[in-house]
Amino acid sequence: MKQLFTLGTSAVYALLFTGCTTCGGDVEPCVSAPISITSLEKEYGCTNTPRQLSVNLPQTYTVIRSQAEFDQQVTGDCHPQVDFTKYDLVIGNKGSSSGSSTITYAYQRECETGQSFLKVIFQAGMTNDAPILTYHALVPKLAPAETVRVEVEMKSGQ
Repeated sequence: MKQLFTLGTSAVYALLFTGCTTCGGDVEPCVSAPISITSLEKEYGCTNTPRQLSVNLPQTYTVIRSQAEFDQQVTGDCHPQVDFTKYDLVIGNKGSSSGSSTITYAYQRECETGQSFLKVIFQAGMTNDAPILTYHALVPKLAPAETVRVEVEMKSGQ
């Protein structure tokens, strides 16, 4: 019995001091790479959201994590039942001196900070029909306390 105890204790110590720290070799370096996102247009058939959606924010953004928050904070022609088990909605407003002809998005997790980052680029249009534009992105579900940093860039028409 003493030998079995000694053998068990030795095995535990061996695992503690030589256990698998990387389990399979070298740790892969973190690479900041694009992460796929979607939109209310693609997932739920909404149209013209920069002009048709509204959120009461003073040229800033918020992360909406539930249907109740969505129902309370977002107004507009398209008001779907969003799958908040799969997505969180990053939504915000930006003032514009002209309307926008296109909006592009880039979303990624930054290796250095571990934080998610959304870049929104408005390409200015020729009209001034929407001085406040609404942008949004359905991002993969975030951890409960996780935030997203948003940067909005306005590019002039060409």
